[in-house]
Amino acid sequence: MSVDDLEHQQEELMTHSPQESMNRKIVQAALESGTEDFTKFFTEIFTDSTEWTIAGHGPVAGVYSGLADLHENAEKALFDRLDGPLAITPRGIWADGDDVIVRIDSTGRAADGQPYNNSYLYILTMKDGKVVSGIEWLDLHAYYEIVERVTL
Repeated sequence: MSVDDLEHQQEELMTHSPQESMNRKIVQAALESGTEDFTKFFTEIFTDSTEWTIAGHGPVAGVYSGLADLHENAEKALFDRLDGPLAITPRGIWADGDDVIVRIDSTGRAADGQPYNNSYLYILTMKDGKVVSGIEWLDLHAYYEIVERVTL
Protein backbone atom coordinates (compact mmCIF):
# COMPACT_ATOMS: atom_id res chain seq x y z
CA MET A 1 0.00 0.00 0.00
CA SER A 2 1.45 3.37 -0.97
CA VAL A 3 1.69 6.43 1.25
CA ASP A 4 -1.02 8.03 -0.92
CA ASP A 5 -3.35 5.09 -0.26
CA LEU A 6 -2.65 5.34 3.47
CA GLU A 7 -3.32 9.06 3.43
CA HIS A 8 -6.59 8.57 1.57
CA GLN A 9 -7.78 5.94 4.06
CA GLN A 10 -6.82 8.12 7.01
CA GLU A 11 -8.48 11.20 5.50
CA GLU A 12 -11.74 9.27 5.34
CA LEU A 13 -11.49 8.41 9.03
CA MET A 14 -10.13 11.65 10.48
CA THR A 15 -10.64 15.36 10.14
CA HIS A 16 -7.42 17.34 10.45
CA SER A 17 -6.80 20.97 11.20
CA PRO A 18 -4.91 22.91 8.52
CA GLN A 19 -1.79 22.67 10.72
CA GLU A 20 -2.12 18.89 11.07
CA SER A 21 -2.71 18.47 7.33
CA MET A 22 0.35 20.58 6.51
CA ASN A 23 2.56 18.67 8.98
CA ARG A 24 1.39 15.34 7.55
CA LYS A 25 2.16 16.48 4.00
CA ILE A 26 5.65 17.65 4.98
CA VAL A 27 6.42 14.35 6.69
CA GLN A 28 4.89 12.37 3.82
CA ALA A 29 7.10 14.20 1.32
CA ALA A 30 10.19 13.45 3.45
CA LEU A 31 9.19 9.78 3.65
CA GLU A 32 8.79 9.65 -0.13
CA SER A 33 12.26 11.22 -0.54
CA GLY A 34 13.68 8.57 1.75
CA THR A 35 12.09 5.45 0.28
CA GLU A 36 15.32 4.39 -1.46
CA ASP A 37 17.73 6.11 0.95
CA PHE A 38 16.54 6.55 4.54
CA THR A 39 19.08 9.31 5.23
CA LYS A 40 17.13 11.65 2.94
CA PHE A 41 14.13 11.46 5.29
CA PHE A 42 16.23 12.95 8.07
CA THR A 43 17.96 15.61 5.98
CA GLU A 44 14.62 16.79 4.61
CA ILE A 45 12.97 17.66 7.94
CA PHE A 46 15.55 17.55 10.77
CA THR A 47 17.66 20.57 11.74
CA ASP A 48 20.91 21.31 13.50
CA SER A 49 18.92 21.76 16.71
CA THR A 50 16.38 18.90 16.52
CA GLU A 51 16.30 17.07 19.86
CA TRP A 52 15.91 13.36 19.13
CA THR A 53 15.42 10.55 21.63
CA ILE A 54 16.05 6.90 20.86
CA ALA A 55 14.02 4.95 23.41
CA GLY A 56 15.33 1.77 24.96
CA HIS A 57 18.52 0.49 26.51
CA GLY A 58 22.12 0.24 25.45
CA PRO A 59 24.79 2.50 24.01
CA VAL A 60 22.68 4.07 21.24
CA ALA A 61 19.59 4.79 23.39
CA GLY A 62 19.51 8.37 24.60
CA VAL A 63 18.99 11.97 23.59
CA TYR A 64 20.73 13.57 20.61
CA SER A 65 21.00 17.26 19.85
CA GLY A 66 20.79 17.97 16.14
CA LEU A 67 21.11 15.93 12.98
CA ALA A 68 24.92 15.81 13.12
CA ASP A 69 24.91 14.41 16.68
CA LEU A 70 22.29 11.81 15.75
CA HIS A 71 24.20 10.77 12.63
CA GLU A 72 27.66 10.61 14.20
CA ASN A 73 26.63 8.87 17.42
CA ALA A 74 23.77 6.59 16.35
CA GLU A 75 23.11 6.24 12.61
CA LYS A 76 26.71 6.11 11.33
CA ALA A 77 27.46 2.87 13.17
CA LEU A 78 24.61 1.20 11.29
CA PHE A 79 24.91 2.91 7.90
CA ASP A 80 28.66 2.22 7.70
CA ARG A 81 27.89 -1.51 7.98
CA LEU A 82 25.42 -1.60 5.11
CA ASP A 83 26.41 -2.29 1.51
CA GLY A 84 24.08 0.44 0.25
CA PRO A 85 21.30 2.75 1.37
CA LEU A 86 18.59 1.60 3.73
CA ALA A 87 15.18 1.58 2.00
CA ILE A 88 11.99 2.38 3.90
CA THR A 89 8.32 1.59 3.52
CA PRO A 90 5.90 3.88 5.38
CA ARG A 91 3.13 1.93 7.12
CA GLY A 92 1.12 4.82 8.56
CA ILE A 93 1.08 8.55 9.23
CA TRP A 94 -1.12 10.22 11.82
CA ALA A 95 -1.28 13.80 13.07
CA ASP A 96 -2.42 15.32 16.34
CA GLY A 97 -1.70 19.01 16.81
CA ASP A 98 2.02 19.62 16.36
CA ASP A 99 2.79 15.90 16.54
CA VAL A 100 3.05 13.53 13.59
CA ILE A 101 3.23 9.81 14.35
CA VAL A 102 4.92 7.64 11.72
CA ARG A 103 5.28 3.88 11.41
CA ILE A 104 8.07 2.71 9.08
CA ASP A 105 9.69 -0.57 8.03
CA SER A 106 13.23 -0.64 6.65
CA THR A 107 15.18 -3.10 4.54
CA GLY A 108 18.80 -3.27 3.57
CA ARG A 109 21.78 -5.55 3.23
CA ALA A 110 24.75 -5.66 5.55
CA ALA A 111 28.28 -5.51 4.17
CA ASP A 112 28.57 -9.23 4.97
CA GLY A 113 25.63 -10.00 2.65
CA GLN A 114 23.06 -10.71 5.34
CA PRO A 115 19.74 -8.83 5.31
CA TYR A 116 18.99 -6.04 7.76
CA ASN A 117 15.37 -5.25 8.54
CA ASN A 118 13.85 -3.08 11.22
CA SER A 119 10.63 -1.32 12.16
CA TYR A 120 10.25 2.11 13.69
CA LEU A 121 7.64 4.24 15.37
CA TYR A 122 8.35 7.96 15.51
CA ILE A 123 6.56 10.79 17.23
CA LEU A 124 7.76 13.96 15.51
CA THR A 125 6.98 17.35 17.03
CA MET A 126 6.82 19.89 14.22
CA LYS A 127 7.30 23.65 14.07
CA ASP A 128 7.53 25.74 10.91
CA GLY A 129 7.79 22.63 8.74
CA LYS A 130 10.70 21.04 10.59
CA VAL A 131 11.09 18.47 13.36
CA VAL A 132 11.99 20.28 16.58
CA SER A 133 11.94 17.16 18.73
CA GLY A 134 10.96 13.55 18.59
CA ILE A 135 11.21 10.07 19.96
CA GLU A 136 12.00 6.84 18.13
CA TRP A 137 11.21 3.25 19.01
CA LEU A 138 12.93 0.51 17.02
CA ASP A 139 14.20 -3.03 17.41
CA LEU A 140 17.49 -2.18 19.10
CA HIS A 141 18.42 -5.87 19.17
CA ALA A 142 18.57 -5.86 15.34
CA TYR A 143 20.61 -2.64 15.41
CA TYR A 144 23.11 -3.93 17.99
CA GLU A 145 23.37 -7.31 16.25
CA ILE A 146 24.61 -5.80 12.96
CA VAL A 147 26.90 -3.34 14.74
CA GLU A 148 28.53 -6.16 16.70
CA ARG A 149 28.62 -8.66 13.79
CA VAL A 150 29.97 -6.54 10.93
CA THR A 151 33.47 -5.22 11.54
CA LEU A 152 34.76 -2.10 9.80
